Formats: sequence, structure tokens, C-alpha cells
Amino acid sequence: MNKVLIVDNEFEIYKNHLEPIFPQVNFSYAVDGNAATELLTETEVIISIGRWLTAEMVCKAKNLKWMQCNITGTDHLDESLAGRPDIILTNGRGIHGPQMTEVTLLHMLALYRQVRRLTKNQETHVFDRFLPKVLDTRKVAILGLGSIAEHMAKTFKALGMIVYGISRTDRPVDGIDKVFSRENINEAVADVDFLVALVPYGSDTDKIINAETFKAMKPSACLINVARGGVVDESALIVALREGEIAGAGLDVYEVAPLPDESPLWDLDNVFMTPFTGGRSDMYAERILTVIEPNLRAYIDGNLDQMINLINK
Repeated sequence: MNKVLIVDNEFEIYKNHLEPIFPQVNFSYAVDGNAATELLTETEVIISIGRWLTAEMVCKAKNLKWMQCNITGTDHLDESLAGRPDIILTNGRGIHGPQMTEVTLLHMLALYRQVRRLTKNQETHVFDRFLPKVLDTRKVAILGLGSIAEHMAKTFKALGMIVYGISRTDRPVDGIDKVFSRENINEAVADVDFLVALVPYGSDTDKIINAETFKAMKPSACLINVARGGVVDESALIVALREGEIAGAGLDVYEVAPLPDESPLWDLDNVFMTPFTGGRSDMYAERILTVIEPNLRAYIDGNLDQMINLINK
């Protein structure tokens, strides 16, 4: 009998959905990594985001054959799985479009509608009818043209925006008016009003948005980072924000999280921040089950070539 360990604080949702469909599977559950440790020895499959998983744990999990990571990015698993190339790794690609688009729009609107100013005015009972900016006809460049970008681009177009894409490939994407290569990122950002970082983190994207990028942008332009903290040179960003090289930044991710108290980003008036919530939603478990269920079926039936979202390690 296949032994599947689900590690998630909402494991009851997974339990109620999967157990009736897969009566032949021996499921076990844990709310976090600490609770999961004693269950790893016999585990064949782990379904979890897996930030808690260490190389030592993987070494003890000698029966582990497949790791279903419940988010898109799997760079946090590189070190823990490095010694086990035999383990199948799949991710949660394809389910994050709505929430990632919404948090990006939140940041764009927060900067253009000056939400921080509005909040302060409400707290101090100030009725100040200042002039806001609109998104209609503005230009936005999306760095990273995966499935999330496809959803995001359609939404931007519906709002009347002009949408550029920046990618390693020049494949056409619905809603993208023009595609630039990564090598031409400075050309792509030269006339945009927003640069949205959506690219996965890796050695080839480490600080891909840097001082040179900010100097290429208009002083009225804004950066939105909903990708990974490491894709932006944070020190260069702080300089650019302080010196007016760009107008503002909306940040959901940071080089160090939680963001340290001493970070200047906390106190910059032209920064709007959220605490790494871009990929989250109240419907997350239901959405990721659309990946887990077919993958678990393919795994049990021995149709490994039919598993979706396979990651080449």
C-alpha cells in the first residue's frame, strides 16, 4: 500500500477530498515539519510546500520516491533533494494566476491611488481630495512569461494597459503586445510605467533587476516584485527609490524574510509592502488538488510519464 504523507495546516481539506477517491492509499498527516519528522521513515510520497524538509530528513526517508511541492518555485528544495536524484519532483504550476494577478494589481493601485496616504488621512480624519493616477493606457512589462503571466496579461489588457513581456524565449503569449529577450531588458523597461518581476529565482536570475535596470527606467516608473526577493538587488532598489531614479515599488517578497526591522524599506514613503502573501488564497487547497489528484492517480497506476508539472533536477 502506498504511504502518502501530507504536511499542511489545512490537511483536513486534503484528507476529505483524497481519502474517498484513493481508498487503497495509506495517508498520514502533519500540520508542520516538526510533526512530520517521525512519519518520514516509511513515507513514499510527500505532499507539501516542503520548506521544512532538510537533507538530513530526506536521508532518513529512504522509501521516499516522489515529492509533490504545492507551490511553483522549488528552489528551496534544491539543497534538501540534492543527494537524491531518484526522487520525482513535481510542483504546483498553473494554479496561481488569479491570486498573483490580484496582489500585483493591489500593489499597482496602492502606488497609483496612494493607499498609504489615504490610510493615514483616514486615521487622522483628513479629507484630502488629491489627484490619483489611472492604469488605463499605461505600459507594463512582465519579466517571466509562465502560466501566471498569461493570466496577468489578459487582466492588464482588460484594464486598457499595453503589455510587454521579457523572456528567454520569443513564444507568443495571449495579451502580450511585444516580447523582449532578457538580454534586452533595459530596452524593454525604458518606456514602461510598471516593471513586474515574475521570473523564478535561480543562478541566471539572481539580481537580474539591478542598478542598471533602474537607471534604464523612467523616473515615473514603478517596480512590482511578486517573484522572489533574490531577483532584485535590494540595495540598488533602495538607492533608486531614495534618489528618485524610479517613483515607487510594490514588494511582496524580500531578500530576507521576514523583512528585518532595520531595513530602510519599512520607512520609505514610496514603497507599498505585503508579507509574502501573493501566492496565497482562501481557495488554495482546492486549487492545488487539481494538480495533486491527477498526479497521485498517475503515480499509483505506474504512469509516471503522465504526471504533470515534472521538474528536471
